[in-house]
Amino acid sequence: MLANYLTNFSLFQIGISLLDILLVWFLVYAALKLLIGTRGLQLVKGIFIIVLLKITFNLVGFKTMSYIIDQLVTWGVLAIIIIFQPEIRRTLEHLGRFDISTIFSNKNNNKDKVKEKVIDNIVTSARHMARRRIGALIVLENNTGLDEYAESGIKLNSNISSELLINLFIPNTPLHDGAVILDKEKIKSASCMLPLTDSRTIESKYGTRHRAAIGLSEITDAIVIVVSEETGLISIGHNGNLLTDFNDEKLRQYLNANWLHNSPTLGGLINEK
Repeated sequence: MLANYLTNFSLFQIGISLLDILLVWFLVYAALKLLIGTRGLQLVKGIFIIVLLKITFNLVGFKTMSYIIDQLVTWGVLAIIIIFQPEIRRTLEHLGRFDISTIFSNKNNNKDKVKEKVIDNIVTSARHMARRRIGALIVLENNTGLDEYAESGIKLNSNISSELLINLFIPNTPLHDGAVILDKEKIKSASCMLPLTDSRTIESKYGTRHRAAIGLSEITDAIVIVVSEETGLISIGHNGNLLTDFNDEKLRQYLNANWLHNSPTLGGLINEK
């Protein structure tokens, strides 16, 4: 029987089926990558739990609970669209900005040059503000999108320069409160609000800026640079940790190794608090 069933499939049909499976896997992977660090990831977990409950209730024979779960699934789709409308809109915007030509072009060298120039501007501005004890909070977007937080501030979409970064944090100016969010080429927004960490292990000497840096790094892969207004020290929030005592060279090395890369942190260079 099995041999007769398999003979009905040609190599072309098998190839199409394998391609179909790969496309489904790619879509699921891309969707999960977009959802990491957002509320949508909790939504996926909730859906997974509901599916498991539905299967369990059907196997056990709980008709009433199965009916309730069916109603949740029926009306849940509409609820998801309403509650997560911003995330859905953002995902569609990402798809609309996708440029297929980037798949066939090699821009690695150009990207490295742009990254090096951006890091130079960040290091220069951080050094200037640290010497003058100008408080600053600079967020570098990695793989996790930060549009949710960028939208809480004032959209700039301007070229990155050390002069502009310094001016954004000058005290008593309209945009000096909050964080500045950068992607790989642009200053996206200024005066942005970041989530504060709930950790009770943070030393009391660290203020709101440091707690915001740790808070964002706990739920995203962003690198958050903090310049202390009180001490003039440069710190980094990354992967839920606060890394301190950066000078120019350590800051440059850390950003080169960890920004827009999956490399491990330079733990040997920094004292972790």
